Amino acid sequence: MARYLAGLIIAGLHISLPISSMASDDSQDESISFYGQRSLAQPTTEKPKATLFHRRVIAPPIQTAADSQAHNDTHNNIALTNESEPIYQLTRNERLLAKKAQYYFERNRRQTGLWDSVQGYPHTTMWDIASGIAATLALEALELKEPEQAHRELKQTLNTLQAMPLYKDWLPNREYSTKTAQPSGRLSKADTNGNGWSALDIGRLLIWLKIMTQQHPEFEKEITHLLDTWQLKRAINGGTLYGANFYKGQEYYRQEGRHGYLQYAATGFELFNYSLPLPKLNQYLKSVEVSGTELLVDTRNVPFLTSDPYVLASLETGQEGDWNQINTIYALHKFRSKEKGKLFSYAEDAMNKNPWFAYNNLYYYGKPWTSVSPSGKVIENPQIFSHKIAFGFSVLFNDEFSQELATTVLNNSLHTRSIPTGQYENGGANTAFNINTNSLVLVALWYKSNGSKPIYRSQKRSQQHSTQQNID
Repeated sequence: MARYLAGLIIAGLHISLPISSMASDDSQDESISFYGQRSLAQPTTEKPKATLFHRRVIAPPIQTAADSQAHNDTHNNIALTNESEPIYQLTRNERLLAKKAQYYFERNRRQTGLWDSVQGYPHTTMWDIASGIAATLALEALELKEPEQAHRELKQTLNTLQAMPLYKDWLPNREYSTKTAQPSGRLSKADTNGNGWSALDIGRLLIWLKIMTQQHPEFEKEITHLLDTWQLKRAINGGTLYGANFYKGQEYYRQEGRHGYLQYAATGFELFNYSLPLPKLNQYLKSVEVSGTELLVDTRNVPFLTSDPYVLASLETGQEGDWNQINTIYALHKFRSKEKGKLFSYAEDAMNKNPWFAYNNLYYYGKPWTSVSPSGKVIENPQIFSHKIAFGFSVLFNDEFSQELATTVLNNSLHTRSIPTGQYENGGANTAFNINTNSLVLVALWYKSNGSKPIYRSQKRSQQHSTQQNID
């Protein structure tokens, strides 16, 4: 989920609470307005040209003969999990997609250890940084990046996260420059160090910091130290998530996240032992019929409902919890595609045209299959086929439809260096090359190569990796 939150004016806000006057846990009203919208600057095309936005490769480590033999002994043609089960080996076409996704991260990684969120747009959010970490770990797991190189790159990213100016010295700002690792936006040089924080973005980053400790235990102390410098409790109030926004000289504190997104982000906090029971949530949920299937939706304002949190949760931490409607959402897409005679996969995505970012909702304010801008305006000729979500579906499910999705993503990516975002309703290509599309494809391939097991709490690193020495 690209996170571009500078200067939001959210339609339908009900209550705006200054942070200085936070109510107690018991008195907070769950219906107050929420943050979590992302608006996106215009991306460049695959071919470099002048930027039209509104708003390193490291050499492989030298190995000794003994090192090479140890590597070969550990990484046989069919590797084994710690349960001695064979891991699926990628096909030629799957490796082609992985290499295309890898190209995005090689091209768009900065000396700060951060990655551009969209090609040609040198800014990032905590959500995007999580995607960069995820891609680095996936490339390592797929043996497209040496463990020593992954260690160095992740170390640099951690160092940058540690050095970033925090909003009011509390939590990471909504957006940062990938060139300087300084806050982005109008308030980048203000005393506040930006314009607030997104609890959803931070929650996703926490998930991948936890996975990072699983894959690289040598970073556990550094990650613990990093999070000790962040006041994560400020993003929690009344058992749910809250974001902050500094706008026109006033600081606001509002509930953040709707059904799906909320539970997904809460998982990150819970992995680091923060309690988020999400009280009263059930009273805001109702069942609606979409294409003959019952779907649970959030009745509060700004109820963005895309496939993203359900696919991400299924790949990263599993389908645990009755909130994850992945089976229902897949069935909806399957029915819709058959009904309309064309493929559908709805998601939030960057766009290569105005408004530059879209929420392609399964259901939005009483209307199914509705695409809107971050401000809620309906989009003409919307994107109906998201490559990242389609490919996520293709590894989570195994039937004729899922294979058709995977084949279409491959075919649509054959003539580009990295993986484009998707297709519009009129058949045109959405060439907003972005970090989240390419990251999710890599994570999906990692999931598949891992025996179709969630990344977290699944395969343990080999003894060789878990005892890896510091290479600072």
